[in-house]
Amino acid sequence: MTIYYTLTFGILVTEMFMFGILVLPLPSHWRRAMLKFVSTSPLVAKALYVLKIVFGFIFVLFIDTINRLQRIDSISEEEQRVSHDYSYEANMKAKKFYAQRNLYLTGFTLFLSLILERTSTLVIQMLKREEELENAKKENVSVGKDQQRLIDMEADYKKQIENLKKEVKELKQEQRDFDTLKKQVGQQAEEYNRLADERNALERAVNGQTNEPKKNI
Repeated sequence: MTIYYTLTFGILVTEMFMFGILVLPLPSHWRRAMLKFVSTSPLVAKALYVLKIVFGFIFVLFIDTINRLQRIDSISEEEQRVSHDYSYEANMKAKKFYAQRNLYLTGFTLFLSLILERTSTLVIQMLKREEELENAKKENVSVGKDQQRLIDMEADYKKQIENLKKEVKELKQEQRDFDTLKKQVGQQAEEYNRLADERNALERAVNGQTNEPKKNI
């Protein structure tokens, strides 16, 4: 196996390992931390850029392997018509085997790269939705607490309003009592003034009567 096919096999094994990590039932915070590191790390971004170039070369190898396999098939058919050299036939079968192996190796590497990219995208979207759901639940809990606090404040205000109404009612009753007492005091003062005037009039009348005989004398 040449060095570029060996590297392709290493990339395939790495993709299988990464795909296994993605599909493992890991805790959400672990998976979120790993994906956050992968999506924010500059080293990972550079590595992904290099891998895109590498996958371009692997695609070229895939096309080359298909062409080579077609040439081997066409040559083997022509040779079978002309002669039956068993060593040459074994050599051609070996070349065909290696070409098929390289075809499967590059093809599965490219196919698994597409699956890995799509799976990672879906997992990232799922984690984002889970995070949004958690935030929504926290907001609902916060809204519920605020709503309960408003309900308690409303009940407290209602109690205060009822107490104020009672105090206002008591003040009105005291005001009415005060007006009644004031009226009674005014009536008593008028009655006192009237009685005082009558008393003064009687005293003047008595004094007038006692003064008249002395005047006659």
